[in-house]
Order: sequence, then structure tokens, then C-alpha cells
Amino acid sequence: MSDLVNPIYKILFSFLRCAAGTIDCPNVKLTPEEWQKLFFEAKRQSVLDVVFTVFQKLPKENLPPKPLLMQWAVHAEATRDMNKRMNAEAARLTGIFSKEGRRTAVLKGAANARLYPDPLSRQCGDIDFWVEGGFKSVEDLLLKLKFIPEHEETSCRHHIHMPKNEDGVTVEIHYKPASGNPYKNGELQKYLNKEILNSELVPEGFYSPTIKFALVMQLSHLQQHFYSHGLGFRQFMDYFILLKHSTESDRREATDIMKSLYMLKACSAVMWMLEEIFGLDHELMLCPPDAWRGKKLMKLALDGGNFGQYDPKHLSRINVFVRWFKDRLRALSWIPFDPVNAIFKELKYWRATISVIPLRIKRRKIAL
Repeated sequence: MSDLVNPIYKILFSFLRCAAGTIDCPNVKLTPEEWQKLFFEAKRQSVLDVVFTVFQKLPKENLPPKPLLMQWAVHAEATRDMNKRMNAEAARLTGIFSKEGRRTAVLKGAANARLYPDPLSRQCGDIDFWVEGGFKSVEDLLLKLKFIPEHEETSCRHHIHMPKNEDGVTVEIHYKPASGNPYKNGELQKYLNKEILNSELVPEGFYSPTIKFALVMQLSHLQQHFYSHGLGFRQFMDYFILLKHSTESDRREATDIMKSLYMLKACSAVMWMLEEIFGLDHELMLCPPDAWRGKKLMKLALDGGNFGQYDPKHLSRINVFVRWFKDRLRALSWIPFDPVNAIFKELKYWRATISVIPLRIKRRKIAL
């Protein structure tokens, strides 16, 4: 176990391994203070409700104090309800776009959740919903269906934001499956756009991509986030669950693709993380684990929690120029981890920044 990990996190790992089906129920009896710390850390990592699924296996005397247990139960029930709403919305959108003759697929969250031992326990965010056709065609269709308002900026580099619906569900309509790092991004898009056509209709009522698509696409997604503000355990658990459901053929093809796309350095760090947290078997790994790189990801997750939201040095809370300077230092710090991708990502940032300077001057806005 990494020397970065404190005793509470070691207990959290044992609960996550049990929830994922890797080990039997942990035989631990915690003090009220330890339970409170465990609750807080599980919340920071967005795995609170996955941990809650283990409680039904614990002896009564080993459960959290009743007030905390009730608080935990309320949170878990709210998550289950939201997962049901998200599945229903994904199924509804699938039907609508199918009538328009468009292929669709649900990316990441809801597609991952259905693979969990308890599919309704995964804490959810928004629905990432891919629609074929490219940006202009998808935008025109969304306007025709009145899913987005006219004359408002709703798009970013790979998706279009839809307004939150009456059930509190937010949907991002992807016109490309993912946004990769600049190095060999064209090859990544070519593979993803081909493989996503093999998505299958699942009992929840939406189309889910193949496991090999998810392994490649979601590793690219992980890369994007740990180069910026970080990732918590929820995303790593998603990847562990994907590997648990993969075949040898899935893993072999995904590894070959990652090797050609220069993704194996990041992959080796993720494999180490999955071994440390979930006890991932070596035969399920896509490549050998790298402890040096993995410890950098572990520190990132422990410091910042889910998407870096709990990092005390969160850059959004400081002066814009200080934030920009620290952002650049952060980007440079990834060069030893993965030189090619880190350098290309920084070059892409400078090219994009320089290209919009005239527009920012015109609008009299300072943004870095």
C-alpha cells in the first residue's frame, strides 16, 4: 500500500474492494470519529453511496452511529432516485433521436453504472449522450427539436449543453465521442467514431458502447482531467469495473490502440492506481503498472477529491493572473510524467489563446 495513504483511506479501499466484489466484507469496527472521517473522505471522492452498499453485509455492531447512518441512507436513496431519472431520460432521448434517424450512445456515467454490482449506487453527474452527424448537423437538429435555445452559446469543443430538465437531469449532447490530447488526436477520433457504431441497445433503453471503446475513450478522458485539475476515485472505479467486464480480446485490442496513440504512460499510472485501490489482478491489466507515475495520480486524487473540487489550492479561488501562472506551472509539471502529450497539450493552449486575442480585445474581456 502506498505510503501516501493514511489509515482512513486504507479502510475506504477495503470498503470499495468489497463493493466491487474483489474481497469479502471488511471486518472493521470504527469509532464514531473514524466513521465521520470515512464519510467525509468517501464524499470527497464521490463514492459515498457505493460504500453504503457494503453496510447490509456488516454486523449490526459494526455499523456507523445511527445519526450518521441515517444521513448516509438519505444520500444513497437520493442517488438511487437520480440514477432512475437519468436512465429514463436517456431512454427517452434515444427514442426521439431514433425517430429522426440518428444513431446514439450514452458515454461514461450511465453506461458505466449499469455494470456495477449495484447499478443505482454510482453517484451521477450529467448524461453524456452522443448523437451522430457532426457539430452543425447535430446543432440544427437540437434547434429543430427545441432542445436548445436559439441565439445562445451552448457548445464547447465536443458537446452541446442542454438546459436542465424538470427532473433535475442535465444532458450534454456530444457531436464527437471525446476530445483527446493533441498528439495523434486525429487517429483517436477515427477509432472512436468507427467503434461507437457497434454500440448495443441495453435493457435500460439506451445504446451503450463496447467495452473496448470505453477503455480507450475513458482513458483519454482521464488524461484530460488529471492534466488539469485532477480526478477522484469515482472515475478510477469506473475504469476498474470496465476491466472486470472486459474480455482478453477487448484488452488486447484496447492496448494495441493505446500503444499506437501514445497513451501507455498514462495507462501504466492508472493500472497502478487500480491495483492500489481495488486490488486489480495483473491478468486484467492493459500494461504493467508504473508506481512512480501512479503515485502522482494518487496524490492528485487524495489532495483534490472528485475533479479536484476539494483541493485547498483550487485555482478558481485566486486572482486570475495568479491562477493563469499556476496553471502554466501545473502544465509544465506533467512533462516528466508524459513528455509528448504534456508538451503538445501546452502548445495547443497557446495556439488557442493567441487565436482569440483579437476577439477578447474587441469584447474588452480579460481571460487566460
